[in-house]
Amino acid sequence: MIKPHTPLITLDDFWPYQAVVLADQISRYTLSVVRAEADLNLSQWRVLAAVAEAPGRTAAQVTAITPMDKTIVSRAVNSLIDIGFITKISDITDKRRSSLSTTPSGEAVYTKVAKHLNASLVTGTPPSKDFTDMLKQFSEKMTDLSGA
Repeated sequence: MIKPHTPLITLDDFWPYQAVVLADQISRYTLSVVRAEADLNLSQWRVLAAVAEAPGRTAAQVTAITPMDKTIVSRAVNSLIDIGFITKISDITDKRRSSLSTTPSGEAVYTKVAKHLNASLVTGTPPSKDFTDMLKQFSEKMTDLSGA
């Protein structure tokens, strides 16, 4: 006689799985907005948003705060420079270091896309501070578990 299989994880109730599904939905939606509004890919948008949030960041700092490999960040930085959305200024004391800033056209694109994303994803149903804090705690836990 075969014993009934009892799943160890029920995906509908497994919050890590549901978080991945939600993250994928948000990424897909964000990509559709970024493509339609600015003709950028998701990597370019993440770099532009990180630089617009804190002008003067380095590519290494952008890599540290975004879920992207340094090679992907480097390509996105170079493409954003090529299309005139960001500038790179070499550090006078260390030529290997450069700070990134948005250009006026990059700032305009950032503002346009950010307003669209805020209006559709945030306005009307803002999560509580407790929810946001909980997400940060889970992220920290995952960082600890992964040894990153």
